[in-house]
Amino acid sequence: MSTRTTLALAAALATLPALAQERPSEGDLFGGDSPAEEPRPDESALFGDSPASAPAATQQPEAAQTPTGDAEQDRDAQALNGPAATNAFETEEAVEDPLKIGGRFYLRAFTQGNEGVSFGNTSFSAPMLVDGYLDARPTDRLRGFVLGRLTFDPARREGSGSLIPTGTSTSNITAAPQMLLDQAWLRFDVGRKLFITAGKQHVKWGTSRFWNPTDFLSPQRRDPLALLDTRTGATMLKVHVPWEDKGWNFYAIGLLDNAGPANTLGRIGGAARAEVVLGQTELGLDAVLQRGRKPRVGFDFSSALGPIDIYGELALKKGSDTPMYRVPEGVSLGDLLAQVQSGGVPPDLASLPIEAYYPDGYTPQVSGGATWTFAYSENDTATVGVEYFYNSTGYPTSLAYPYLIFQGQFQPFYLGQHYASVYALLAGPGSWDDTNFILSNLGNLSDRSFTTRLDVTHRALRYLSVEAFVAVNYGQKGGEFRFALDLPATRLGQQVMPPIVVAPPTVQAGVGLRIDI
Repeated sequence: MSTRTTLALAAALATLPALAQERPSEGDLFGGDSPAEEPRPDESALFGDSPASAPAATQQPEAAQTPTGDAEQDRDAQALNGPAATNAFETEEAVEDPLKIGGRFYLRAFTQGNEGVSFGNTSFSAPMLVDGYLDARPTDRLRGFVLGRLTFDPARREGSGSLIPTGTSTSNITAAPQMLLDQAWLRFDVGRKLFITAGKQHVKWGTSRFWNPTDFLSPQRRDPLALLDTRTGATMLKVHVPWEDKGWNFYAIGLLDNAGPANTLGRIGGAARAEVVLGQTELGLDAVLQRGRKPRVGFDFSSALGPIDIYGELALKKGSDTPMYRVPEGVSLGDLLAQVQSGGVPPDLASLPIEAYYPDGYTPQVSGGATWTFAYSENDTATVGVEYFYNSTGYPTSLAYPYLIFQGQFQPFYLGQHYASVYALLAGPGSWDDTNFILSNLGNLSDRSFTTRLDVTHRALRYLSVEAFVAVNYGQKGGEFRFALDLPATRLGQQVMPPIVVAPPTVQAGVGLRIDI
């Protein structure tokens, strides 16, 4: 990546993680996986603020001075009366303040307008997220980190929930307060050559901005439009072996809960990754093996072609972990239900002529894009980028979407076969040094539905950030970004479901306040 691009993106992403995750990176959390001694990052470094100075190590008392008239006697006296001799390679200096406490308070408010819905009936939510962490690092070679999370939405009624998964980071926030464990890990090294991290942690793979098919180790997909990635971590044992002379890194990982709890030895999964630097190109190669899931391999890269930075990733597996569904060509699920309904008896979804099948051969997922950073004034730069995603296990049309919802397989941003995005970033334009703008346009090319979103963030105070966004949805009605549903009463087994009517969304807006301490 070119120096100009790196500086521009770093300045923008320090306060706005819309294009990249703002959650602590592995380097921030672990203090870097380098055997060289490094300063302890404080809570400001963990949450994106300017790092404060690290606490100083305990100073050793000076040796007692015993005045004598003879140099040899003086040396003997110092050896007898002074502190015991120590071997710097066998001891570790403990810090005076080994425990840091901090957290995050994140308050948001969202509203969404739907076609034909009055202003008074427009949906509203106010999800709240509170993080608190304990960061213990008694020496430079030992660290423990715990981050707990409290979430709830006072605007959501108890027991209520949306039938349609939105894919947003707030879709799973309930009305009642909910406690979650985001991270809990212990890190140490063996001879400063092997770096081991055990526990619930974040490990993100892949180089793309919006679609990360090689992000194998996270149980949930990332919401590409969220300003903050609120996914919780996965429990694993990670062993990192750096090759410092080459700048290469190798990882071996044991997975304990990525595909369900590993309550037997046979359910423990394994993963491996190699990261190689060749000139201006960074390459990554990884593989994952787990019982109950297809073996997966991945490849990712990032490089510079003059002023343009390119990136991409490929995920490959044979077949699919979940079945796919075929609806009779040219017939929507609503029309199909109406055709089979007779005598006023609600049709049974299980009896519909919808075929479940598993695809044959390999099912690749490929994403890639390019960014260009340029100066438009003496002191200001802008970044523009494009990205494309091909999903072989997606659907060419929106006909199967309602059935996917009933089967619990509706995965936003991964429904279609073809996606594309265009985005632009202005970081601190003109005299607005503490304000960032991001304009993103995402489209599901398979069902021809689109969304355009403008995000604005402003650092109002040292610890306070203010966020706002507005988004519009347009394109084919019934597509992913303009999803609509009109179903008569149906039966699913013995349960009778009432008619379901979902109006397509037209516009969303939201504001947020975030305090990081």
